[in-house]
Amino acid sequence: MTVKEALIGFYKFNQLNLTADLESHCVRVYIGCLLAPVPNIDARKKYLKFHDMHHIMAGYGIDRVGESEISAWELGSRSCRKPIISVMNLFALSTGFILNPRGVTAAFHRGCRSKNLYYMADSMSEAEIDHLDMEAVKASHLEIYPRVANKWLRDTEFAGYIFISMFLHVGMLVAGKLLLIAESVKNKLTKTPAKT
Repeated sequence: MTVKEALIGFYKFNQLNLTADLESHCVRVYIGCLLAPVPNIDARKKYLKFHDMHHIMAGYGIDRVGESEISAWELGSRSCRKPIISVMNLFALSTGFILNPRGVTAAFHRGCRSKNLYYMADSMSEAEIDHLDMEAVKASHLEIYPRVANKWLRDTEFAGYIFISMFLHVGMLVAGKLLLIAESVKNKLTKTPAKT
């Protein structure tokens, strides 16, 4: 099965409309426990295909826990080399970690033993990527190292990611609550008294 065929099957199975996603100005993504609208920036569009290929390779779903697991996997596989990817991963990490800490930690360790596909965005054409054999891609990238090198250092790195992700999660919750309060106060101040 080619990468293109695998992606088509992935989008159909998960009822995703890739064309609408790429053309929209905003997309809704989990930031912590919130499904929030975020700008659909060019970098996201550029790397979305590879993120979805990672879902297929590693077998993680697209629910909150699955997105946290794939984010942990990508961080483990050194997505930090693409800073915008790391930021997106950090936004998705916290909720799944709260719901399934062992699973998300295991996904990070799997990522440490794997190689992500983001380098392909700069080294291969769209047509070349589409015609790759998905099983061959998986065999040459997923869990290709027998163990996690410098495990204590990588675990410390992961603890840092979790801390930042939780900070972002709490920050978004506080910001959302403050916006609701501000809106409520504004509505009370602008409400005209009823005529008697």
